[in-house]
Amino acid sequence: MKFYGDYHTHSRHSDGRQSVRDIAAAAQKKGVKEVAVTDHGPHVAVIGVKNEETYLKIKDEVRAINTDLDFDVTVFVGAEANIKGLQGELDVSGEIIAQLDLLIAGLHPYTKPSTVEDGWGIWVQNSLRHLGKGQQEKAKNNNTKATVEALYRHPEIDILSHPGLFFTVDMEETARACIKNEVLFEINCGHEHPHLSDIMIVNKLGADFIVNSDAHFPETVAQLTYGENIINRLGIEPDRVANYWDGGEDDDTIGQHRSTFAHHYRYVRRRQNTDYKLP
Repeated sequence: MKFYGDYHTHSRHSDGRQSVRDIAAAAQKKGVKEVAVTDHGPHVAVIGVKNEETYLKIKDEVRAINTDLDFDVTVFVGAEANIKGLQGELDVSGEIIAQLDLLIAGLHPYTKPSTVEDGWGIWVQNSLRHLGKGQQEKAKNNNTKATVEALYRHPEIDILSHPGLFFTVDMEETARACIKNEVLFEINCGHEHPHLSDIMIVNKLGADFIVNSDAHFPETVAQLTYGENIINRLGIEPDRVANYWDGGEDDDTIGQHRSTFAHHYRYVRRRQNTDYKLP
């Protein structure tokens, strides 16, 4: 199985150890046609962008790369927004989101909560989960609520990042929310997550997937082996994997070159605008 692009990477603008240009060069070297720079939102300690205007600076960098004839790869600009409350609040504003190519969202440790209640309900509650099954269930329920609320509240979300990685969620409820809101369920190769058993649950329910690297170093950009192995092992249909190569090959029947992810999620679903042109 080959993949058309990698749509989850981090640069030095957040916690990555690579420049935007490094990401583009690494993606080209690995043979993918597209890559997205998706730095962490600003309301997470240490690893977030300085402020959300940073994404506009990244867009300037990417614009120069996409017009550089030395690069045969298209670079997108997105954000990995942090879910910061039980009502699904994100730490990237709608004004900035509207200027991005794609939006990823997920739960992360050390995120500044929207309210004290949110801080207690998610981050404090998760720190108490070692006290017993009852506390674990409370944490899981709150994590699931925050995640599902985010998907319903923000139709701009394209990808749910590493579901259940730092904060356990109900996989069935989360998968159903992804299906309902046309959000891609990420198989994250950098963290090798979710585990096979969880992906089996999601697969049976019929959610669509995307395989991403979550790369923080050039060496791991487009390193998608974990996802490839999972897909092959479970026999997941290729048309349910958004960045599977088959969707991006030249199609003589329509006379154009397109990527499944970019075409469907940028052009058809989110933009809903027939005048929108891919970068």
